[in-house]
Amino acid sequence: MASEQAEHDALVAPVDRILKAKRADAAADTAALEREIDKRVNGLYGLTAEEIKIVEEARK
Repeated sequence: MASEQAEHDALVAPVDRILKAKRADAAADTAALEREIDKRVNGLYGLTAEEIKIVEEARK
């Protein structure tokens, strides 16, 4: 349970930072935080490098 809470907190923290940055400046560059979230989500789903590539290509 503690591990789940730690994973949750690690995912929510950059989301909160993005929201705070965007409230202060709608044009704020949050790309690094978005990449951090992507990495965490990919890890939660256990995606392989090949699967990550497919997801990234589909988002373009």
